[in-house]
Amino acid sequence: MAQKYQSEFFLMYTNGTLIDKKMAKKLAEVGNITPAISVEGFGRETDTRRGIGVHTKVIEAMKNLREAGVPFGISFTATKDNAHLLNDTFIDYYFENHGAIYAWVFQLMPIGRANCLDLMVTPKQRLDMFRTTQRLIKDRKIFIADFWNSGCVTNGCISAGKSGSGYLYIEWNGNITPCVFNPYSPVNINDVYEKGGTLNNVLEDPFFRSIRKWQKDYSSNGISGEVGNWLIPCAIKDHYDVMEKILNKYHPKPIDEAANEALNDKQYKENLKRYGEKVAEVTTGVWKREYLKKQS
Repeated sequence: MAQKYQSEFFLMYTNGTLIDKKMAKKLAEVGNITPAISVEGFGRETDTRRGIGVHTKVIEAMKNLREAGVPFGISFTATKDNAHLLNDTFIDYYFENHGAIYAWVFQLMPIGRANCLDLMVTPKQRLDMFRTTQRLIKDRKIFIADFWNSGCVTNGCISAGKSGSGYLYIEWNGNITPCVFNPYSPVNINDVYEKGGTLNNVLEDPFFRSIRKWQKDYSSNGISGEVGNWLIPCAIKDHYDVMEKILNKYHPKPIDEAANEALNDKQYKENLKRYGEKVAEVTTGVWKREYLKKQS
């Protein structure tokens, strides 16, 4: 695919375990792929989640990519157990020692039953990560993007094909969801193509249009006359009360059993709503003082 579409640049998320010297050379030859290699911290944290010995293979993959001249980065899933690892030591290890040139930070988005929320980054940790990321970008001059702490960079939520800067997620079997963290699909791309349609038809689906309307009201015009807090930009994670109403109105299909469980678990919904409220409590003052320049 990369060879066929040379005008495109591909970001590929991977655990890195199959990137041997031969694969690194092939990636260098096509010249338009950058692997974002998944790490959960250092060796212990990565092996705990991904299997004993995986971190050693990750470091070997980074060496192979570095020697072949392929630019690569890291993808870090932040939970309450490892969020504290996002610091200078972490950056030194992967950027200075092993050659990463960017970092994606994905705060855990729980899908399933209520107890899966236990691993979420806490509201305080989320604010601490926001401060740390800001400092690292400014002082270390490196590229770090944090879902969802980098919402100010994108003017809020970018899901559901937001005009100008947004995207949709198409999974392996053609189901289309607002984003990779919002596992509900109103349409399948294969069905759309069979009927002679295009992505334009997908974008006009009422489910996606409803999310974009909320984005506009919250992040652009402002429901109350001022721009909504972009430090809490996510419709499903930070504003589940909003997403629940949209889901109940349009009934998109859960893409897997975990998504279906979340949709039918009352405690999950209530806990996620409370989480959004608590994150709003710790970030609203920052948003108003440092972005809207309002005095408390």
